[in-house]
Amino acid sequence: MTDHKDGDATPGSRLVQQKLLSGSVQEAKNAPSGAADETAEPGEPPQSSRQAKASGRGLLVLTFIFALTALAGVGYLFYALVYLQPIVAMERQSVELAADLREFRVQVQDQLNESAEHTRSVIAASTVEQTQQLAANEAAVIKSLNAALNGAPPSQRVWKLAEAEYLLRIANHRVLMEQDSAGALMLLEAADQIFAELDDFALFEVRASLSDEIVALRQVRRNDLQGLYLRLESLKAQVDTLPLPQPKYIQVQQSDGVTESVWTQLIEALQGFVRVRSVQSQEALQPFLAPQEGVYLQLNLYLALEQAQLAALKRQQSVFEHSLLNVRRWVVAHADSENAQIRLLLTELDELLLLELERPLPVISGSLNRLLSLSGVSQ
Repeated sequence: MTDHKDGDATPGSRLVQQKLLSGSVQEAKNAPSGAADETAEPGEPPQSSRQAKASGRGLLVLTFIFALTALAGVGYLFYALVYLQPIVAMERQSVELAADLREFRVQVQDQLNESAEHTRSVIAASTVEQTQQLAANEAAVIKSLNAALNGAPPSQRVWKLAEAEYLLRIANHRVLMEQDSAGALMLLEAADQIFAELDDFALFEVRASLSDEIVALRQVRRNDLQGLYLRLESLKAQVDTLPLPQPKYIQVQQSDGVTESVWTQLIEALQGFVRVRSVQSQEALQPFLAPQEGVYLQLNLYLALEQAQLAALKRQQSVFEHSLLNVRRWVVAHADSENAQIRLLLTELDELLLLELERPLPVISGSLNRLLSLSGVSQ
């Protein structure tokens, strides 16, 4: 655009310059001819011709200055029209554009802040949701793994540890409830054999406690409870065959056709209520037992011997002795001590009364507690 205006302005200036130059040239042409005419006139002095030349030159200089002035005015006008006004407009437009740019920048910044805030809120919500989903997935995975582990068959080591724990529990029950040291010892030895097969150093403390318990049980004095039970069972079998004394009834035969008086009948009736027997000096005076009372005595002896059997199994010394003493006292009171079977029964009862059932048993729960604590840590 600027190049086009420069091309339009340059021909105009050139035209003005050409007109000025042509006018000055024309005057110059006219002036020398007059001067020539004047000089041609005879008698004119030569100084006038110099003045005319001087005035022509001054006019030429004046014309040239005017042309330069006009050219400068045209150039300024061109500069003002072409350069100054567009620059001012451009500066005004640049100011407006700068203001618009600042406003647009503020709007963009506000939009960016709003978008960033919305993005942060969306990211936070998405993060919370993803965290919850991740936690739910993790819980589901853990639940599935636990279900799979619980559903899977246990390993051989777990089976053996469970078997050893069961044996230790039964051994403790034998010692605490049944006072059976022999059975508990066999169970502890079986558990120790299982630990030896596992060959796990983590079970060292368990096996150490188990070894102490096995040694303590081996030092316990043993009683043949099975033999004792069978001896009492033999005594129970003899109860039904004990020779208990029975009263003898004499049947009075009445003669036919002989009538007895009332007094005679009364005396015979009174004699039926009174029985006389001879007793030794060392025997206590005990009445004869009626048949139904003899049955009750046999039942009491049978129950007392069963009570003694149960006390022997539980190693209850006081109950055992009390039951056998009751049997002995009843036999002595109501049976014939001179009878060989009764003497053998009393001898057997005296031997049983000398037995000691109660004995201190060691505590064997240490190995079980250590195994349970070890299992809890491993799980």
